Amino acid sequence: LRKWLANPDFTNPRLGMYSLMLGLCGTEEDAELLARHIAAPTKEFRLGIDGMIGGYLLLTGEKGLDFIDEKKLRDTSGPTTELFSAMQALRFLWTFGNGEISKERLKKSMRILVDRADLADIAITDLTRWKDWSIQDRLIELFDHKDYQSAHVKLAIISYTIVASRDLPKNATTIPKHMVNARKHLEALRKKDPKAVRRAERLFPSWWQL
Repeated sequence: LRKWLANPDFTNPRLGMYSLMLGLCGTEEDAELLARHIAAPTKEFRLGIDGMIGGYLLLTGEKGLDFIDEKKLRDTSGPTTELFSAMQALRFLWTFGNGEISKERLKKSMRILVDRADLADIAITDLTRWKDWSIQDRLIELFDHKDYQSAHVKLAIISYTIVASRDLPKNATTIPKHMVNARKHLEALRKKDPKAVRRAERLFPSWWQL
């Protein structure tokens, strides 16, 4: 695996798999190898970079995620494909990471991408799946922001609010704060854009299965 990754061929569709395998059995030195490839400046699409990031995070945990935040999620100079790859790695760690990185920490990284208007709808969708109700107030503010007027972003914000308004934890004896806030926000959104809210409500069953 080290030999294959020493000079990676980014046309090799197995590159991501090799990197994940190394992440499961490698050492600190292997993490450094993956970090060099991940941080290398590029303007091109790179196959397997999501697997490289995933393998790196398996080796380094939350400390490594700080590095990914800096080099990928906050980097506005690289291609968007690198951001998508980082998002894929976060999803992988969420589902298959076995607690190597806490879910709260993964949410924190995904929230960075809400600042990117061109990717906000995707990030909000993931945060909806992950039931991260900590950014409700922020999303309501963004609903009126000039850079967030895309129909996709508005639908994502409304759908997030709908799911939050109905997310009653098992064995709850009172209505939790996130539901109370979400119901208030949903009524405010309904007044601002009733057509968009009706559309999101029609789609609600499919959102709830995410």
